[in-house]
Amino acid sequence: MIRKQLGFSMVELMVAMVIQFILLAGMVYVYSNSRVMFTVNEQLSRVQENGRYLTDVLLHDIRMAGYSGCRSIDEVVPNNIIARSPPTFASLADGITVFENGAGWANPTALTRVAGSDVITLQSAQGSGVSLRANMITDTATIQLMAHPDRWAANDLILISDCSHADLFRASAVNHNHGTIIAHDNIANTGNQLSKAYAKDAQLMPFDAHTYFIATGANAEPGLYQYSFNSDTATLLAEGVENMQLLLAEDTSGDQEPDVYVNATAVMDWEAVIGVRVGLLMRSANNVATEARAFAFNGANANTGNDTRVRKAFWSYAAMRNRIN
Repeated sequence: MIRKQLGFSMVELMVAMVIQFILLAGMVYVYSNSRVMFTVNEQLSRVQENGRYLTDVLLHDIRMAGYSGCRSIDEVVPNNIIARSPPTFASLADGITVFENGAGWANPTALTRVAGSDVITLQSAQGSGVSLRANMITDTATIQLMAHPDRWAANDLILISDCSHADLFRASAVNHNHGTIIAHDNIANTGNQLSKAYAKDAQLMPFDAHTYFIATGANAEPGLYQYSFNSDTATLLAEGVENMQLLLAEDTSGDQEPDVYVNATAVMDWEAVIGVRVGLLMRSANNVATEARAFAFNGANANTGNDTRVRKAFWSYAAMRNRIN
């Protein structure tokens, strides 16, 4: 007896193929969603990292605004400016200026500033001080330093201060042959006379004014830039910054505590400003979300282009240490 060979029927093969297609489609769907979520999380991590970094940089400069050494600049009398072309502040005590939406700020760079974002300038002595090696013979004498730092160069803005006086001048010459000797003649300065002949307890510190603003770079991506008055250069700190909003903490009662938070145009007394609330709107470099969503920042929708970028807002506060006893 001949036994017939048995196999799968056409219907069974079709059912098996459909099942395979369903399983394959499910695997593709899971892989695709996983890839999207990985990309979103990666972009969000970068946004968070940049946001925290920029917040740290801004808050540090805000805390140090007006720093002049061992005492508050308001307690140092006189604070004397003889440097030619100093920062636009009228006094060393004026450590902060905010331009609401950038109005009134003269952009010293070739970068295109992003409209609708605030601009802030903060000035202070930079880093730790270097002590004098010997007392100055007269208030016009050269300044001899204990250390031999490479950070001093001719035409640099330099602050010399002790606990009672402070002078801002430009170095007309720097000699590193025997220690460090800094001159301050009336070519780099409006005069060569400091407010006193400083003793060995005085310290020298580099001085600068940093301006933070949002501008677009060569790739048209907005980023936060730091402009250094001393070096006349703008440095990109991070890309993906769409907006910066600043609220000034004003002490109207004299108790060294914030009473109101106002925009720059609403400040009644700049000497009463004791802190700054900083808001940064960050976005991802690419369109990675599955759909466009509105994003509220400072009371308005930030996603005006209706794109699918990931966005995050960072709000922080820093007190100006040199305005608080």
